[in-house]
Amino acid sequence: MARSNLAYDFSRYDEQREREAERRPRPVPVPVKKETGVRSAVGIVVAVLFCLAAMIGAVYSDSQISSVHAEIVDAKEELEDLRQENRRMMTALEEKSSQKAVEEYAEKVLGMQKLERSQTEYVNIESGNHVEISGTGSNIFEKISDTVDGWFEKAREEK
Repeated sequence: MARSNLAYDFSRYDEQREREAERRPRPVPVPVKKETGVRSAVGIVVAVLFCLAAMIGAVYSDSQISSVHAEIVDAKEELEDLRQENRRMMTALEEKSSQKAVEEYAEKVLGMQKLERSQTEYVNIESGNHVEISGTGSNIFEKISDTVDGWFEKAREEK
């Protein structure tokens, strides 16, 4: 029996790999453009300016919100003051329009007196629902109208 070599012959394997590598297309190296220092500096400056603008916008927005909030607080305080003034004026009006205040004003300022029961006089009218006003001057058209109305009433009564 022949003894076999336990070591494997890698030389054949290496040759085969070399042949396969020659057959495969080689990758074309792509030129990589390296950024110059000026471009990266401009990018950084633009990014910093953008961040600065965003911060200024946020601060301005917060200041506007604060000023509007202060206006709201001032308006609420003014509203409360006006409501208190309204309550005070309504109370004063109620005091001046009370029954006692009205009677006092009528007696002292206007010279009026309360009507007593003995001063009340009732009148009975037996002639119907007819009211006659005397002492009014009427013009010619009213007189003619009254005369014509009178003729029509007499004509109705005769029928």
